[in-house]
Amino acid sequence: MTKTQVHTNLMKSLATSIGLCLALLYNTLDLTAQQQISFVPKLYNQPIIVGHKYFLEQQKDSVQIDKLQFYIANIYFYLDATEVHEVAQKHFLIDIENTSSLELNCNLEEGINYNKIKFDLGIDSTTNVSGAMGGDLDPTNGMYWTWQSGYINFKLEGSSPLCPARKNEFQFHIGGYQAPYNPLQTIELALTKGNLSIDVNIEQLLDQVDLTQTYKIMSPNAEAVATSQLFLQLFQQSK
Repeated sequence: MTKTQVHTNLMKSLATSIGLCLALLYNTLDLTAQQQISFVPKLYNQPIIVGHKYFLEQQKDSVQIDKLQFYIANIYFYLDATEVHEVAQKHFLIDIENTSSLELNCNLEEGINYNKIKFDLGIDSTTNVSGAMGGDLDPTNGMYWTWQSGYINFKLEGSSPLCPARKNEFQFHIGGYQAPYNPLQTIELALTKGNLSIDVNIEQLLDQVDLTQTYKIMSPNAEAVATSQLFLQLFQQSK
């Protein structure tokens, strides 16, 4: 075999190796892209746009959403009753005005089968008594009251002509951790593998709250706990 032939064969082998490496890298990146849980805030199947007016079908009046933030924590995947994956990061702050926060990295390994997801809406008492923290739990995010009251699990603000408050504004800051006013809720959803998009249907809350009477909850109390029970109906796998 001549030197030219050897050189040619080496170049072909090198090109093949590079092609295989690029294919492997592409597949790995594609797999990673599939491992995002997406939360999609909606009103009557329409993605919520901050400052946009929507019509409340049950209360027959308009509503505008100005702020929506909530904590998702302790995410687990199950196959029937068996836990198959625990998401490493424990707490995620979802903020409708921060689009990157709507995508959560769940690090699912290839080949894992699941048909259910479970997570907390809010911050558990153990984390609350640990004091203020950094990252998504940083008090500068506006989701922490004081050491005594703890974190705000869910914050919804907006306006509607239904509200008799100043500027027709409503404010729901649902949080806390001390009994008997702990509003933490655990959500369980059936999932079809490959679809990790979850709708957050805010009408399931607003249609059940009489905005003419209930429009300001700003501390842990019985009303906050009752409102938090409506959160169980907010989430469903996107169709």
